[in-house]
Amino acid sequence: MCTIDHTPFEPASEGSPAEYRFRQLLPEDSQRDFVTLVSCATLPAADVIVSRLETAGIEAFIPDESVVQLGGNMSAFGYVRVQIAPKDYENARELLSDIYGAS
Repeated sequence: MCTIDHTPFEPASEGSPAEYRFRQLLPEDSQRDFVTLVSCATLPAADVIVSRLETAGIEAFIPDESVVQLGGNMSAFGYVRVQIAPKDYENARELLSDIYGAS
């Protein structure tokens, strides 16, 4: 669990991790400022998601970006999180429905 926002880490599955893993929104997540929409295998994959969301007017960010850029091996855990406001969750999932099936 992330010590900053208490988002649960999703362990990597056997073999190489999927490019994108979408997280289900839990009822208690609606009380948070930000929630994890998707976990990506790499920072470039997360950047693509953020760009698509921001183009559609949905604010998104990568809380793990600094760690990865400073040499932290987040890919060893199989994820780089993309977070959004809970109010944007359904619109973001719909926008990304073309890759949602890859999770």
